[in-house]
Amino acid sequence: MSKDRIFAAARAIHDHEGVAGLTVRKVATRAGVSPMAMYRHFADKGALLNALMDDGLAAWEKIVRAIRANDPMEWLEAVTEAFLKFALSQPHRFDAAFFLPAPEARRYPDDFVAGRSPVIAMIMIRIDQAKADGRLGDTPAVDIALALASLAQGLVSMQRANRFSSDRQFRMLFRAQLLHCLQSFSSRRKQ
Repeated sequence: MSKDRIFAAARAIHDHEGVAGLTVRKVATRAGVSPMAMYRHFADKGALLNALMDDGLAAWEKIVRAIRANDPMEWLEAVTEAFLKFALSQPHRFDAAFFLPAPEARRYPDDFVAGRSPVIAMIMIRIDQAKADGRLGDTPAVDIALALASLAQGLVSMQRANRFSSDRQFRMLFRAQLLHCLQSFSSRRKQ
């Protein structure tokens, strides 16, 4: 029970103050335990960051697993739309999944090639299906996945820094740029 209470306190602090406000002392106080008691459940701040990241990634994976498009290109477009919705509707969990400096964060490209990211693995499967159908060129699936993820995260970062004139403009540009990126790998464009 204490571990759940500590995690809930860490999540609440992260939601309100971001990673800068997340201290062991503050989490322990909010959870109603001593800092020493907290260390029985989480070795250090890094362990808390890992738990928050895992929670965010689990939420993201659940969203992606719910996508039902059969066509691989439609599925890839749906996953980019789901990413946008996740970033806007659950910003703190999104940040925990993708922006926390967690010690156990997955590293490109090795962790992704090794299949340590269930979502990237699903994306790479759809990319390979589209390639087998002749709809994407010969760029390795991990490179296409990285291009899509980098562009999506970069655009979300720009939106968070108020670099777009409006939320509507951000949504339109996000969708257009991700579609353009995906289409840039099309086998038809290279002929």
